[in-house]
Amino acid sequence: MTDLSIKKGTELTTESITPAELSAFRKGLLRWYDKHGRELPWRGTRDPYRIWVSEIILQQTQTVQGWDYYLRFVDRLPDVKSLAEVPEDELMLLWQGLGYYSRAHNMQHAARQIMEEHGGTFPREEQEVAALKGVGPYTTAAIMSIAYDYPLAVVDGNVYRVLSRYLASDTPIDTTPGQRYYRTMAALFLEEKQPGRYNQAMMDLGAMICTPKSPLCDACPLRYSCRSRETELIDLLPVKAHRTRVKERWIEYFLLLHQGQIAIRRRDSRRGIWKGLYELPSIVLEKKPTALPTPPDGWEIRETMPLPDHRLSHRLLHLRVHVCGTSGDANPNYPDGTEQIPLSDHGTIAFPKPLRHFLDHYSAGNRLL
Repeated sequence: MTDLSIKKGTELTTESITPAELSAFRKGLLRWYDKHGRELPWRGTRDPYRIWVSEIILQQTQTVQGWDYYLRFVDRLPDVKSLAEVPEDELMLLWQGLGYYSRAHNMQHAARQIMEEHGGTFPREEQEVAALKGVGPYTTAAIMSIAYDYPLAVVDGNVYRVLSRYLASDTPIDTTPGQRYYRTMAALFLEEKQPGRYNQAMMDLGAMICTPKSPLCDACPLRYSCRSRETELIDLLPVKAHRTRVKERWIEYFLLLHQGQIAIRRRDSRRGIWKGLYELPSIVLEKKPTALPTPPDGWEIRETMPLPDHRLSHRLLHLRVHVCGTSGDANPNYPDGTEQIPLSDHGTIAFPKPLRHFLDHYSAGNRLL
């Protein structure tokens, strides 16, 4: 394995790249994009609202998964006003399964900002766009460049990967100096006359050619000037200085089922994972359980069903659902903070993805989870 430490001190600067190289990089990238760029439902629009929606959905979401969500979202919420006014439960149902639910809450907050501060018209100034809730530098650059041809370079995982490999740079992408360096280099390479088209080309190159594993170097329009081509660096770059520590948690859910009704409760919409979604009553453990949990008072466990582990960016969740019943026909006691709905109505309510999968299968009588 190549020792990246030997590359220290060889970092390229803006002065190291000649005007001729910059011109060739831009022309080669844009020619490739014209032939091979992805056809996506949000491409071709200059509507900043739709560009914003697509960019937020694609954060932490693969394009293939985000496609249908985007179409449903803009069909139901076609503009800033409709997003600002939609009930939270309906918004969560639209977002159900995408994860990172704070994105949806932030979007609604931002839509209300636009209604209050800009009269419902999407702002056109960089500082005003950047001031919207949940809109960071990347999303600001995407909106400003694609909607308004404003010369801002996007810097996301795709761009980090393309530039670090093209420049053979071992500067870590998850440090403040590293992020500053890549923003500077991204701005240098930007085609300022066509910033929106260039930014989309960079995103497509990273997604289609310069992929994290097994990049298609022979098909890359930058292959003849890429400093990492045909070296071990291709598989080692980009470099991260830190690793995300993944914590394990064990969640024991209780399906309290009585005369076709189940108990649910709403998660806090201000903090934690799955904000604002509904769930079954549960207990969360930091250590692997060695026995069945104690169900709520008046209930007894009739069946225990393990669910597939669910991985988040910083959590590994081990999940079980305990189907519980009561003795006799008397009205049972339900835990505080819960409400009861018919099991058959579960599809009208937004649940976290693992519970949605479980309830869909359980209510259909399919135990193969």
